[in-house]
Amino acid sequence: MITFIGIKIKTEFLTKDIFNVKAVNISPISKSLEEDILPLKNKILGKNIYDIDIDFLDKMLKNDIRIKNVDVEKEGLNTLSIKIDEREVAYYAQIKNNLYLVDSDGVIFGRLNEQKMKDLPIFNIRDKKEIENYMKIFEKIDTGSLKDLISQVYTKDDHCISLILTDGTVIKTNLDVTREKYSIGETLYLDLIKNKKIEYLDLRFKDFIIKCSGDKNEK
Repeated sequence: MITFIGIKIKTEFLTKDIFNVKAVNISPISKSLEEDILPLKNKILGKNIYDIDIDFLDKMLKNDIRIKNVDVEKEGLNTLSIKIDEREVAYYAQIKNNLYLVDSDGVIFGRLNEQKMKDLPIFNIRDKKEIENYMKIFEKIDTGSLKDLISQVYTKDDHCISLILTDGTVIKTNLDVTREKYSIGETLYLDLIKNKKIEYLDLRFKDFIIKCSGDKNEK
C-alpha cells in the first residue's frame, strides 16, 4: 500500500507543468539547418521533459547528412540542450553541371547554393570512389603548401590523376606516389616557378618528369 502511494505521488508530481519544456537551446548552426530544425524545436516545446526520448532524438538528428555529431541533454527541470557539430566544407565536388559540398572526411553533404563559395579545391568526379582516391592523395600532401595551391582535381585515366594548380601547372600523380615524393616535388616546383613557366610536373615515375614552356618573364 505504501509502495503504491509512493508511485502514484511520484507519477503525479512528474506530470506537473513545471516539467514541461520551456526552452530548447541549440548551439550556433547555419541558417538553413536552423530553419529545418525549427519545426522539431517547436514540437518539443511544451512537452513533458520526461516524455522525451533522448536517444531517439539523437538518432533522428544524425540522419541529417549535414550533421557530423550531436549531443542532446536535459538541463534542469524544463530545458533541453542540443549541441550540434555541423559538417564544414573543405572541398567541392563537381558532378556533371552541379557543385556539391564535401567535408574533410570526403562526405558530400549539400549543394553549393546552400553556402557562399570559398576558395577551395574542386573535385571533378564521376562516382564517389574518385572522392576516396582524392582524399588519399590529399592526406599525403597535407603537411606542405602544395595543397593550398590546388584548384581542381580530375581523373585523366586509370593511371593518372591530375592536380591543377592556381597558375595552371598540372601535377600528374596516382595513388602509388608517396608522401616523400610530394614533398620533394613541392620543393622542386616552388624553386622552378621563380623563373620558369611549368606546363606539368609528373610524379608517377622514379625520376621527376618536368615540362617547362619558357621563362616566366617571356611574353
